[in-house]
Amino acid sequence: MKLELPAPPRGPRTYVVLDLESAVLDRTAHRRYQAMERWVPDDSDRPSRPGYTRSEDPLKTPRWPFQTITTASILIAREHADGGIDVSRFVTYSAPECDERGVLAGILKELADTPADTELCSWGGSMHDVPLLIAGCARHGLTLPRGWGWLAFGGKSAARHVDLLRIFTGGFAMKPVHQTEMLAALDLPGKWTAKPAAVAKLIEAGQWHLVKEVCEGDCVSEVLLLARWRQMLDGRAEVNVVEDRILRRIIQLMPGRGYVAALQARRDARFAAQIGKAANDAIALAPWLDQDAA
Repeated sequence: MKLELPAPPRGPRTYVVLDLESAVLDRTAHRRYQAMERWVPDDSDRPSRPGYTRSEDPLKTPRWPFQTITTASILIAREHADGGIDVSRFVTYSAPECDERGVLAGILKELADTPADTELCSWGGSMHDVPLLIAGCARHGLTLPRGWGWLAFGGKSAARHVDLLRIFTGGFAMKPVHQTEMLAALDLPGKWTAKPAAVAKLIEAGQWHLVKEVCEGDCVSEVLLLARWRQMLDGRAEVNVVEDRILRRIIQLMPGRGYVAALQARRDARFAAQIGKAANDAIALAPWLDQDAA
């Protein structure tokens, strides 16, 4: 007879919410590619090969393998005993304090410090952040920490990677959309510092405090999206309670950031709305409470 030993109970789930910012800063590698292709740059607008447009021409416009990772924000979220999730850590590794290798080493350190079976959370990370991370680690000869080797195979494990873009599009059965579209549809906040298209220019200009805030802002939006998704699986805490808990914790962890005022304003507006609703309910359900005592 085969005995099935009971599996040890799993502790609270932990999520690593990750967001990267990058830009083409070093043209040397791209020139190596041009040399391999025996192509010499010229000033014409003609594509290097038939079928290419200038913006899509990899010999004229460096594609993602030639991007340098400048900034990474890592937010650690954990299941709360009363339902939903809470934030325990929020950290950013970025230029000018770190070069690309330093940013990657910071990410790997944060991953190594998480409990076993920690899950990655991202918006479209399997199509962007993970490939950039793996290419960067290969470029600098870095080794993934124990328990995270699955990232080296593309990071598409449904059991370990909560890719919210994949989830909300039904495994990409629906056309992929921008994070801002989903935030707007769910009435969640985001993009306080700059529009996404402006990030490359901020990086090139060395506006690192703004780049950091953009990256962190995306992590904040992602953890709020994660909380909304988890509400379908764990309804013990009301969704606005979970959101307020997350925002309160982020405000505590990042007091000097420019987006904190917007987070506090959202909390204040939500609280005022609840007070107003309670007052209206009291008037409708118990009008005698507003009468002067006899």
